[in-house]
Amino acid sequence: GGLMSKTIMNRRTFLKVSTLAGSSLLVGCSFSSPKLVSTKEASESELGLWVRIGKDNSITLILPSAEMGQHAHTGQAMIVAEELEANWESINVVTAPINSEYVNPELFNKQRTDGSTSISAFWDKLRYVGASTRMMLTQAAANEWGVSVEECKAENGTIFHKNSSKKLSFGELALSAAKISPPDDPILKKPNQYKFIGKSVPKIHTPSKSNGKAIFGYDVRRPGMLFAAVKQSPVFGGQVSSYNENAAKNITGFDSVIPIPNGIAVVADSTWRAKKCLEVLNPQFEGGDTKGLDSKKIRNVLISKLDDLGKSEINAEKVLDVEYEVPYLHHATMEPMNCTAHVTNNSCEIWVPTQFQSNTLEKAMDFTGFSEDQIKIHTTLLGGAFGRRLETDFVIQALTVSKALKKPVQVVWSREEDTKHGFYRPTSIRRFQVGIKGDGKPFQWESQVSQPNLLAQFVPSLGWLNFDPMTIPAAVHDYPIVPKHFYEIDEVNVTHSPVIFGVPIGPWRAPPNSINVFYTESVMDELSYLAGIDPLTYRLKFLERSPKHRKVLELVAKQSDWGSELDEGQGRGIGINEWFPINETKTIVGMVAKVSVSKRGKLKVKQVDCVVDCGIAVNPDSVKAQIEGGVIMGLSAALYEKITIKEGKVSQGNFDDYRIAKMRDSPEINVSIVESLEKPTGTGEPGSSPIVPAITNAIFAATGKRIRRLPIGKQKLV
Repeated sequence: GGLMSKTIMNRRTFLKVSTLAGSSLLVGCSFSSPKLVSTKEASESELGLWVRIGKDNSITLILPSAEMGQHAHTGQAMIVAEELEANWESINVVTAPINSEYVNPELFNKQRTDGSTSISAFWDKLRYVGASTRMMLTQAAANEWGVSVEECKAENGTIFHKNSSKKLSFGELALSAAKISPPDDPILKKPNQYKFIGKSVPKIHTPSKSNGKAIFGYDVRRPGMLFAAVKQSPVFGGQVSSYNENAAKNITGFDSVIPIPNGIAVVADSTWRAKKCLEVLNPQFEGGDTKGLDSKKIRNVLISKLDDLGKSEINAEKVLDVEYEVPYLHHATMEPMNCTAHVTNNSCEIWVPTQFQSNTLEKAMDFTGFSEDQIKIHTTLLGGAFGRRLETDFVIQALTVSKALKKPVQVVWSREEDTKHGFYRPTSIRRFQVGIKGDGKPFQWESQVSQPNLLAQFVPSLGWLNFDPMTIPAAVHDYPIVPKHFYEIDEVNVTHSPVIFGVPIGPWRAPPNSINVFYTESVMDELSYLAGIDPLTYRLKFLERSPKHRKVLELVAKQSDWGSELDEGQGRGIGINEWFPINETKTIVGMVAKVSVSKRGKLKVKQVDCVVDCGIAVNPDSVKAQIEGGVIMGLSAALYEKITIKEGKVSQGNFDDYRIAKMRDSPEINVSIVESLEKPTGTGEPGSSPIVPAITNAIFAATGKRIRRLPIGKQKLV
């Protein structure tokens, strides 16, 4: 391997290269699978699953992750291009269709994009794809020239002969490379040979997003397509009781009214006309699972459940006895839910901004009765997701309407429909009773939590067992098997009591950390003040066996000038998070927020310093963008966001009453990346959690006011 490292692969389980009739370069990923690489001109049955090289030297990479603004496509393309020695300017990308080759090994071998796994899950596989293809192209050039492969070098989309001026482009070699036996041990680059990885390469989709050519779900157009606006029962689980179809028929462009689950769809020849038809249709609803429910009743039930669990008696001179609370949260993606479907008598085609192709396929098969071969799914760009687009409710609606009409139909939700029919982050209340010794360390840590059971809807047995695993990660706990928290704390006893309210819940950027990090870091901060120890120094006492966490905290403290004097009314707060807590390799993010609180109680988050350890940063600018985005989303949730329930319905409907952070709320954000050559870990989610306690801890440092209930909103700070 010389300067490069050899990696022996198990050909039965990972990479197999095959040839078909000498027509093109075809590489597969198991003995029974289709191809990895081909010419772009190959027939559909022979198209490469990962790489397609055109005669014009253009290279199309078929990438497994959905692109929702997290720059997964850029990072994945960089990994392949690095090992392939491709010309970056020649790279194009498309989101992969449904195929078992694209399943995520870190997410139950399903084709899905979440958990911040787009880079970490495909790091090895994409490098093998690039390296194998490079070696085959190099061998093809050596055969063409009658020289040894050692005399040939791949660089910038071309194979060069070292001892002469001969060269051949990848496009010229793709066909002949098909006759080459594949390498059993693709030679991977060493980090000191990287040309792309570790560099802030411009994002692939920036030009198309800038000139309007990018295709999101809303942008899909099909011949003869109709458009549907929907209205669902505002009380969850309710049914349509009446509507005025005659009024809708008087609107120009009206087509039809189609029942959908728990609601109604009105179809017209444009989205605007469908919306106008829906307004005069004026559907009315009755019944529902949440009828009579409101936020006060929800809170009372949570408190009652906690009272049933009871508090622990702690005998100590210094005891912390506190209660923390978070509300339901909406995803508030910039692009509301939408889906385009065309169901015929024997086929189904779907165009959808989805995070979860496997689930979309399964639901489409169940709904239509078709086989997998009769269904095609096209994943568009996603205008934000944050976990909401793991669901398929909007897909089922499009399938329902299209099946009834046998025409392509695009279902588009209004912002109000999107806000009132989300899958919200669960509300939660958690109590703590902690006793500390003379050195400030806890000798008894008791905690009780009550919240809706998120995972029970996917694993019903968790509901039967009254067990909610989402209360554990990122919390100090005593559960067996699950890895313990990085803070080393003894004598821990935590209990929980899950509840069901009928309000739809789902994963919201960084579940369960978005809840549990606020709880844990707030309590650690309270304990530091109770012990009379600086909050940073206090945390470091519990990290003797966690050198990476310790390093991140020390670096962010130095970067933020922790401990230096501040003006009156200003304070700094600290928070730390790891993602994902049960993984062997984790991303660690430390944050310090600096806030000011005026004498009238006006809060301003002035500066946020962040240090992230995510292994090798494939694209540092993408890493920083993800951490910055996480900071803003977490800040928004901390300051303003909440979903409330009244008479069984969500009270909020748009950004006038579901308030999110604006530009004027944005602080100065400084992100530093710890240099590392370890395998990359995810950065999409870890930044949104620690900013919340960093802000609330900073408020306490500035004012002495402890925030234990979110959002901060209009709570008095002075």
